Amino acid sequence: MKKLFVIIQLFFFVSCSAPVKSESINEPEEKQLSEKQEYVYTLGEVLIKWTAFKHTAKAQVGGAFKSAVVKGFTESTNLNTAVSGVTFEIPVNSTSTNDTVRDYKIVNSFFRTMVNTDNITGKIISLDNNGTGLLTINMNNVEVQKSFTWEMDQATKEIYIKTAIDVLNWGAQSSLDALNEVCLEQHTGPDGKNILWPNVDITIIVDL
Repeated sequence: MKKLFVIIQLFFFVSCSAPVKSESINEPEEKQLSEKQEYVYTLGEVLIKWTAFKHTAKAQVGGAFKSAVVKGFTESTNLNTAVSGVTFEIPVNSTSTNDTVRDYKIVNSFFRTMVNTDNITGKIISLDNNGTGLLTINMNNVEVQKSFTWEMDQATKEIYIKTAIDVLNWGAQSSLDALNEVCLEQHTGPDGKNILWPNVDITIIVDL
C-alpha cells in the first residue's frame, strides 16, 4: 500500500511539472533562413529608347538602339556602387525605328556626318539616392555632361534613367540639316513648314 502511494505521488509530480525544453540542433539554421537577405544588383538587358520631334507641333518620332556595350558594372547590394562609374558604347548602326529606310537616313545622313561617331560613348558619373544623377555623352568629338532622373520598379528591379538633350550642344547643326534635307517630305507639317527639332528625349532601361 505504501509503495502504491509513492507511485501515485510520483505520477502526480511528473504530470504537473512543466515540460523540459529540448535544444534544437536546427535552430541556428532556421534563424539564418528567416533573416531577410539583401538583394544583389546584377547587370541584365539594357535598352536605350529615344524620342525625336518634327513639325511645328513637335510630332514624336520614336526609336531605339538595339545594342549597347556596358563596362565597369559592379555586382553589389548598393545601387550607387553598382551603377556609378559604368561606361557605355552604343553602335549608331543599331538604330531602329521599325522603318529601314528611315533608319538608313538617320545613320548615314545624321550620325555618320559627324566626326568619329560610329559609336556614341559615355559614362555614368553618379547616381544619387534622391532620384537624380550625372552622366557624360560623347558624340561628334564633343563630351557633354548631363543630369538625369531615375526611378526603379521594385517588382521587376528595372531602373529607368531619363534625360533630354539638344544635339546642338554637340555641334551637330550641319548633321541635323543633312538629315532634314533627305527627309524633307516627312519633316514638312500641315502648315507647310519643314522642321526637325534638335531636342531628343532619352530613356535607358536596365534590368538589374
